[in-house]
Amino acid sequence: MSERIPQPWEVWHARFDFSEGHGYKFRPVIVLAAKPDGSLVAMVTGAANKLSLEHDYPIREWEAAGLDKPSIARLDRIAEIPAGYLGSAGRIGRLADVDIAAIKTVLAEITR
Repeated sequence: MSERIPQPWEVWHARFDFSEGHGYKFRPVIVLAAKPDGSLVAMVTGAANKLSLEHDYPIREWEAAGLDKPSIARLDRIAEIPAGYLGSAGRIGRLADVDIAAIKTVLAEITR
């Protein structure tokens, strides 16, 4: 497990438990805010996903962020996860400034 403290706009693997209560999966997330007891994160999914949500944002610089394929930030899918769930599979990378600025704009629209 990484001892590094997550920082906003970094991309990390996060643990998500299956709803049935048996097992879990690691998924990429964007850290929006971090505190000692957990992190606020936006879920990330592959761009090939057919489902499109209103506030999906296609990450332009996905390779620079450390992602292995074109990806979408699901800004309608924000979660607060326990501290132990983030970092157990490690840091992937950090978003490029162009993506950070665009995501801030979308988040500002959502919270109006």
